[in-house]
Amino acid sequence: MGKVIRKKNIEPNKQMEPNLVIDSGIDSTTVPNVTMNMVKTTIPPGARNRRHYHVTTNAANYILKGRLRYSFGPDYQKEEFIVEAGDFVFIPQGEIHGLLNLSDTEAAEMVALYDKVGSREASQPIFVEPPVK
Repeated sequence: MGKVIRKKNIEPNKQMEPNLVIDSGIDSTTVPNVTMNMVKTTIPPGARNRRHYHVTTNAANYILKGRLRYSFGPDYQKEEFIVEAGDFVFIPQGEIHGLLNLSDTEAAEMVALYDKVGSREASQPIFVEPPVK
């Protein structure tokens, strides 16, 4: 049977990426035995995450609001792209990636979907740079 997960029942995660606010709407804590993880991420003005990759999953992002600079690949062959509201981004399993909110005044928002896993932790993110200050 279908299930509705209300925003008021979601505890925002500010620990995984301290510069971001991650609301896990669909995961193994809200839907038993689920094999996907769907989150809404808020990226404050000028904030970025640590470049990383996921060992066990692909990632799909949909940009709800704002303009972001995504980087893909290791430093020696990194490619960068600007995305904005309405754009989709696909990140294959094992691809190093990171993002930066290009606005100094407005938060950006995106929805991310991780397949084959029931939580962000199960995606086994491996960070390739130190925490962002």
